Amino acid sequence: MSDPWQILRDGGLPLAIAGAGMRPGASTLATAAREAISLGPEGRDAEGLAAWLIAWRDHWPSSFRTCFANDGDEIVAWADKHVLDPGRRIKLRRIAIENLASVL
Repeated sequence: MSDPWQILRDGGLPLAIAGAGMRPGASTLATAAREAISLGPEGRDAEGLAAWLIAWRDHWPSSFRTCFANDGDEIVAWADKHVLDPGRRIKLRRIAIENLASVL
């Protein structure tokens, strides 16, 4: 697998990483999200990933359930713990929704 952070950025993750212009599929994004979480991100990386996962769950719930069938609850629990600033969560979630709309 390529760098999970680059795959996630190509999939709309709101981080300051240059996108490669590729549009990964939902299952590729889910795999990259799991791998990124396993790396133990902190700070803005964790916050951006958490907001992106929450946006996916809230706006494309059937896709989220399909892609995270076995560990969706754990993924959501991780995301909820890593968005500490409610204002930043709203901002990042809005950006993630706009970006995910072209991928999912």
